[in-house]
Amino acid sequence: MIPTVDALTKTRFDIIGDVHGHLELLTGLLSLLGYQDRDGCWYHPEGRKAVFLGDLINRGPDSIGVLRLVQEMHTKGEAFVCIGNHEFRILQEFVKSGSLENIELLPFLDWIRSWSLFLEFPGFRAVHAAWHFSSIKALSEASLADDDFIRSTLENRSVTQRSIENILYGIRVHLPNDLEMKDRFGIARKKGRIKWWQEPAGKSFSEYLLSPMCPSPSDLFPKPMEVEGVEPYKEPELPVFFGHYCLPPDIPKVNGQTVCLDGCVTCDKKLWAYSWKGESSPASSNLIHFPRNPVPTKS
Repeated sequence: MIPTVDALTKTRFDIIGDVHGHLELLTGLLSLLGYQDRDGCWYHPEGRKAVFLGDLINRGPDSIGVLRLVQEMHTKGEAFVCIGNHEFRILQEFVKSGSLENIELLPFLDWIRSWSLFLEFPGFRAVHAAWHFSSIKALSEASLADDDFIRSTLENRSVTQRSIENILYGIRVHLPNDLEMKDRFGIARKKGRIKWWQEPAGKSFSEYLLSPMCPSPSDLFPKPMEVEGVEPYKEPELPVFFGHYCLPPDIPKVNGQTVCLDGCVTCDKKLWAYSWKGESSPASSNLIHFPRNPVPTKS
């Protein structure tokens, strides 16, 4: 939890989606947002701060470079970080086995364990995949530095395991057994990720899946028992920013009070951010991606 203090209520933030090891795109985006590299640390001359939504690592060419950059910003108070599912898996691996397959990540472990599971600022919230109220409450006292907590997330059907799955992987439902449904990359899936902020009643797979699938049936529906735990997110709740979903360009990123900032950087070669200026309702005009469009004008 981020304390509600006067300094933070006056601060403006740039929320950045899944970087996945793409250092050049990250430095390009930071430059586009107005940040400057001073003695190895990126800062904003107007005092803006960066918020990273997790999944800094894997897939791209320079995870270590990304970690070094963000660590410097975080250590010097220029950035906040919440953990993604990719980083959480390496914590589970380390606690379970005492080491990591990718030993280059070992020097960053203590720092990663200082990150937050989610972030709540005076004017908005940030989480990797879903702001699920019951799960957030269940994890409110949890610490990534606590080995016992990490072990509890490896216990099948435990409250902590389910809560972590909800906030770091999103809420998923089983897809029809008799219909092969493929994601945007042509991979057949057994489960699909839903629009967790919406009421599920009466919504078919075509209406309720966030990550698009093909085919997308409008006459088939998720099983009621699988969506009974959905907790819709709507006004007057604070805006919430999340990543994780690898959305194709044609899927809206702003939906009510929710903003998804993962445009699949590895596939589409664009890194997304949102320039938050204190607004209580998100606006698509504040979305920014690198390479391309300019920073929105000041309001």
